[in-house]
Amino acid sequence: MTRPLPLRLILALAAVMLLPACRPPAPAPAAPAPPALVVILTVDQLKADYLSRFDGQWRHGMRRLLEHGAVFADTRFPYLNTVTCAGHATIATGSVPATHGVILNAWYRRTLGRQASCTHDETVTTVPYDGAPEGERHSAAMLQVPTIGDRLRDRTPGSRVVTLSLKPRSAIMLGGHQPTAVTWFGSGRGWATSSAFADAPVPEVAAWVAAHPVDRFRTETWERSLGPGDYAMPDDGAGERALPGWTAEFPHPLAGAPGTPEDQFYELWQASPYADEYLGAMAAGLVESMGLGRQDTPDYLGVSFSSLDLIGHNFGPDSQEVQDALVRLDRTLGTLFNDLDRLVGPDRWVVALSSDHGVSPVPEARRLAGLDAGRIPTRVVGAAVDAALATVLGPGPHVARVDYTEVYLTDETRARLTASPDAPDAITAALEAIRQIPGIEAAFESRTIAGARQDADPLVRAAAHSHHPGQSGDLVAIPRPYWFFVTGPTAESGSAATHGTHHDYDVAVPLIFMGAPFAPGRYDEPASPADLAPTLAATIDLPMPGVDGRVLERARRR
Repeated sequence: MTRPLPLRLILALAAVMLLPACRPPAPAPAAPAPPALVVILTVDQLKADYLSRFDGQWRHGMRRLLEHGAVFADTRFPYLNTVTCAGHATIATGSVPATHGVILNAWYRRTLGRQASCTHDETVTTVPYDGAPEGERHSAAMLQVPTIGDRLRDRTPGSRVVTLSLKPRSAIMLGGHQPTAVTWFGSGRGWATSSAFADAPVPEVAAWVAAHPVDRFRTETWERSLGPGDYAMPDDGAGERALPGWTAEFPHPLAGAPGTPEDQFYELWQASPYADEYLGAMAAGLVESMGLGRQDTPDYLGVSFSSLDLIGHNFGPDSQEVQDALVRLDRTLGTLFNDLDRLVGPDRWVVALSSDHGVSPVPEARRLAGLDAGRIPTRVVGAAVDAALATVLGPGPHVARVDYTEVYLTDETRARLTASPDAPDAITAALEAIRQIPGIEAAFESRTIAGARQDADPLVRAAAHSHHPGQSGDLVAIPRPYWFFVTGPTAESGSAATHGTHHDYDVAVPLIFMGAPFAPGRYDEPASPADLAPTLAATIDLPMPGVDGRVLERARRR
C-alpha cells in the first residue's frame, strides 16, 4: 500500500510547476538598429545563373553574400529594354521605365532631331578630375522620379550620397538629382563629374584620384588567376571579338600588343578586372575620407562595377575571360566588405547587390550547336518600315531613326498618319514588314501597348513596362530568343554578345540583401530589381511612395 505524499511536499511541487506560468515573458529580441550606411552594389551584366554556375569558385565577397545574405532566387526585370541606363534607374528609384522615363542608353529625341544619351544635357559642363574634359555633358535631367538617394537627402539634408562607376549613366542613375559626389571615368580618359552635381571637384575624390593614377596599370597584364583546368570553357571560343590591342586568348596586356596606340590603354584597362578592383578600393577610400556611416543621419553609397559588361560584350558569357573576371570580382567584393566592417562597423552597414541586365549567348556558338540565333541590323528594320509605308503614303523617308527596339517615324509622317484615312492600313503594312524580317518575334504599334502593363500577353506586358509616351518610338520591334539588334551595316556587325530583350537570359539577375536587418536564407518568391530600393529604404524607415516595386517583407528581421 502506497503512503500518501505529505501535504507540505504536494504544495511545494505545485509551486514549482506553476513557476513558468507565473514568470513574466522573456523580452522579445530587440529590432536591429537602423544602419548608418546604406550600400547599393550593381555588377553590370551579372546573369543570375553565374551565381550557381560558378558556385565552387566563390571564396570571398560572393560567398559571404550567399551564406549570410537574403537571396531572392527568382528575380526578373518586368520590361523589354534591359539595358544599363534603364536598369540602374530602376534599381535606384524602385520604378520601371514606363514610370521613370529612362527607356534606353540612348534614344531619338524629337526636340533635338537626333539621338542622345540617357544623361545628355547641353545646359551643364563637365568637371574633370584628371585628363581632358569629355565631349558629352551629363546630368540626371531625363530621370523623372527621385532615387533612394534623392529621397534620403530630402528627408535629412545632412546625409551624404556618393556614387561611382566607370560609366556616367551608371553613376548618375544610382545617384539621382542631388548626390553629394557622383564620379565616373569619362571619355576624356580620366575621372569626372558634372556641374549638375558640383561646381568644382569634390576634394575627397580629387585627393583619391591624385594619389591613385590609373596610368600605373600600364605595365600590368591580365593573366588567368586559376589553373587552366579550372575553367569551364576553352579559351578563344566561337564568336569572341577582342578589343584592338588584344587577341581572343590570354594573356591580355593592358598596354596592348606592340604597336598599339597609347590611348588604347584606357579602353583595355576598363575592359579588365583591374578597373573593378580600382573602383572597390576607391569606394572604401571615400567611405574613409568622407566619414560615411559615421554620423547621426544615414549615408548612401552606390557603386556600379562595369568591367564585366565590357568583357561579356567582347568575349561572351561562356568565355574564360568572364569566368576569370568573376573570380577577381569575388575578391574585390570581399575586400570591400572587410573595409566596410573596419570603417563603419560590422552591424552598422547594409548592402543590396543586383545587376542592370543579363546577357545573351554568342550567336556563332549557338549556330555551331545547330540552334537558331543571329543579329539583326537596325537599318534593315528602318528600310522595311520605309518601304511598307511608301506603298500607302507615298515616298519617304518615313523613319527618323531606329534605336534598338524603338522605331521613330518622322514628324512629317506622323502628321500624315494623323490626317490620313489610310493610317490603319499603313501601320498594318509597317508592322507586317517588321514581322517578316528574320529573327523578329513580334511588332506592335506603341499606342496600343501604352498602359497595358497587366495585359495577358507577356510580350505586350514587357513592352508596356518599357514604354514611355514622351520618349518611346512609334513602333516596337521585338527579336526572337537568341537574336539581337546591332547598329552596324551587316548582320555580322556588333559585339560578340549583348542584351536588351525580355528573354530570360536578359531579365534574370541576382538580388541579395545582407546586413543586420535581414534574415539570411534563400527566398523563392518572385521579385524584381524594382524591389531593391524600397526594401533597402525600409531599413532606415525612409518612405518611398508611388514606386512600382515593393518592400520584400519576408526577408526582414522584426
